[in-house]
Amino acid sequence: MTRSKGKGLWQITSKPLFWGLIALLLLFFAQRQAEMDLFSAWQTEEYSHGMLIPLIALLLAWHRLTEIKPNLRPSWLGIGFILVAGALQLIAQLSAFSTVAEYGLVLALIGISLAFLGRQATVAMAPAFFYLIFAIPLPHLVQANLSEDLQLLSSTLGVDILDLFGVPVFQQGNVIDLGGYRLQVVEACSGLRYLFPLMSFGFLAAYLLEDRLWKRLFIFLSTIPITIIMNSLRIAFIGVTVDLWGEKMAEGFVHSFEGWTVFMICIALLMAEVWIFLRIGSKGQFRYVYLGLARGTLFGRESVRKAPWITALLCTLLLAIIFGSGLIEHRTEIIPSRPQMATFPLELGDWRGRQNSLAPDVLDALQLSDYWLADYKRPKDTETVNFYMAYYATQHVGSMTHSPSNCIPGGGWQIENSRVETIQLADGSPIRLTRLLIREGDEAELVYYWFDERGHDITETSIAKWYLLWDSIFMHRTDGSLIRLVTPLAHGEDEAVAEKRLNDFLNIVNGEIKVFIPGAI
Repeated sequence: MTRSKGKGLWQITSKPLFWGLIALLLLFFAQRQAEMDLFSAWQTEEYSHGMLIPLIALLLAWHRLTEIKPNLRPSWLGIGFILVAGALQLIAQLSAFSTVAEYGLVLALIGISLAFLGRQATVAMAPAFFYLIFAIPLPHLVQANLSEDLQLLSSTLGVDILDLFGVPVFQQGNVIDLGGYRLQVVEACSGLRYLFPLMSFGFLAAYLLEDRLWKRLFIFLSTIPITIIMNSLRIAFIGVTVDLWGEKMAEGFVHSFEGWTVFMICIALLMAEVWIFLRIGSKGQFRYVYLGLARGTLFGRESVRKAPWITALLCTLLLAIIFGSGLIEHRTEIIPSRPQMATFPLELGDWRGRQNSLAPDVLDALQLSDYWLADYKRPKDTETVNFYMAYYATQHVGSMTHSPSNCIPGGGWQIENSRVETIQLADGSPIRLTRLLIREGDEAELVYYWFDERGHDITETSIAKWYLLWDSIFMHRTDGSLIRLVTPLAHGEDEAVAEKRLNDFLNIVNGEIKVFIPGAI
C-alpha cells in the first residue's frame, strides 16, 4: 500500500507540468517587486484595463492549446530566456528603470513554457504571451513625450472642429480660449486613457478575425487614428457645450460620462470595421468560440527525457534570482545633502532678482523635490532673464526631469531654431547646452537649458536616462536637475544682444548652481 502511494507520488513529481508549476511559484516570488509595480500601474486610469489582460491571455492560451494539442518536449531554450529575465530584474533593482523587470517577467514566463512544455506549446501560446505586453506600462519618458504630443495634436484638431461649428475660439498651445472660459487640455485629456485599452481590444479583435493579414493589421493600427479623432471630437464637444451652457459642462459627472461614451463609440467603430471586413473580399470568419471556455485535452504525446536536467537548472536559476533580489532590495539609494533652493541668492553681482512660484497643478504634474524660479535684471537692461532650476532627489517612475523642447509647444510657442552649443565661461570651464529661439505671434524669446545629472552636463533626455541607468547601478544615485534660462527679445532687439545677456547671466550664476545642485561624489 505504501509502495503504491510512493509510486503515485513519483509519477506526479516526474511530470514536467508539476515542476513547471513549482517554477511558476518560484518565479512569482522572485519577481514580486515587478508584480507590485504592475499592480500599482493598474490603479491608474491609463492602465486600469491591465487587471483583465492576464485572465484574457490565459483564456487565449487555453484555446490555442486545445486547438493545436502540441507535444510536450521540454527545450533548453527556456534556460536562456530565464537568464535574460534575471538580468533585466537585476538592472531594474539596481536602477530607476522598473519597467524592464516587468518585460522580464513576460520573458521568464516564456522561458518556463519552453523549459517544461517545449517549443510547440510555446509557439502555440505566442498570441497570449504577446497580449501580456499590453498590461505593461510604457517607460515614463516615452509616455510623457507621447502624452505631450497627443495633447497638442488633440487640442489643434479640437479647435479646427470648433471652427467648423462657428464657435469663436483661440488656441494657445494646449489652452483653448472660448472667451468666457479657458479650456485646458491637460495630460489626462491627451487620449492615452483611450489609446492603451483600445489597442489591447484592437489586438484581440484583429486576432479573432480569421481573414487576410492586411485586414487584421488595419484593425489593430486603426486604434491610433480612432483615438486621436474621437478624443479631438470630445474636446470640441466640450467646447460647444461650455459655449452653450457654461463651464459646468467640462466638470464632474458630465465630463466623466462624456469620456465613457466616447470610449464605447471607439469600441463600436472597431467592431464596425470587423463587420465590414467580413463582407468584403475573401470571406473570413470571427472566432466567437474564443469568447467562451475551451474544451478538450491540452497536449498531445509527452516526452520527458530532458525534463529532469532542465528542471534542476531552471529551479537553481530561479532560486539564485530570489536570493539576489533579497540582497538588492536592502540597498539604500544615496541622496546627497545640499542647501534648500529657497535660500538661493536674489542678488548676483549687479543682477537683482524677484522670486516667482509654480502653480499647484504644475507642481503636481512635475513631482519635483525642490526648485527655484526667479526673474533677474541689471539696471542697464530693459529685459529680464528668467532663471529656473528643478531638482529631483530621486528619479523613479513619474518623477523625472522634463525637457523644455517637449513642454514649450504645449504653451503655444513655436520652436524656430534649435541647436546644441558649447559655451566657454569666463573661468575657462565649458558648458554644453541646448539653445532655442522660440516665437508666439510677435513675441520671441531665447532659451538655454541643460540637464545637470550628478556632475554630467547633458542636452538630450535619452542620453540623460542612460547616465541615470549607469549611475544608479554604480553610484547608487538617481538625483538630477534641469537648468533653464529664458530672456525675451525686445521689439527690434538683435538676437546677438539677447544672447550676450544670457551669457553674462550664465557666467555669474553658474558658480551658485554648483552649490545648490550636487555633482559627482
